[in-house]
Amino acid sequence: MKTLCPFCDSDNTEKISVTEHFPIPFDNDVQFVHEQFRCNDCEEEGDFDNSYDRDLTKAITKANLASAPALMDSLVKSGKTMVYVEKALRLPYRTTARWKRGRISHSALALLRLIRFSPDLLELADDNFSEHAQAKYRLKQLCIFFDRHTINTSGSYNATDGKKELILEGSFLATPIVSSYEPKSTWGVITK
Repeated sequence: MKTLCPFCDSDNTEKISVTEHFPIPFDNDVQFVHEQFRCNDCEEEGDFDNSYDRDLTKAITKANLASAPALMDSLVKSGKTMVYVEKALRLPYRTTARWKRGRISHSALALLRLIRFSPDLLELADDNFSEHAQAKYRLKQLCIFFDRHTINTSGSYNATDGKKELILEGSFLATPIVSSYEPKSTWGVITK
């Protein structure tokens, strides 16, 4: 039975092969080759048999799950052991071993991506998200941002009367994310 064109109801259709690329965070793009239909009468193309969504979901899920071992390897290369990941996140023993073998949920994969994006989150979790650990994390992220987006940097630290003050100065390399912008800016972070 020929597939009918949903636009003109013609059965003069043919299958064509289409290749698409979809990004997988911290991994290579997945190449998805699928078949769709082309109507030779009205020249419309598309998913006339509604198989595209199902096949695409399968392909992306397979690629996502296959990316977990590479994410874990990058953490190990950065000096984080899987035992430490389990300890910091209070995961059951051998959880990461199951993840590496492909038995990983989508939420666990999202967690791995967040940790890959910011490995310091593990230290924050390991310190039970204490206020001190949060302040240290935020300050480190600020310094990383400042270092990446400025030149001619200088900094000073002052601790008087129970107040601690960090002043970072530098010229922005490009328009920053912040709304007020001056070529020579001073960033101040005051913590108690």
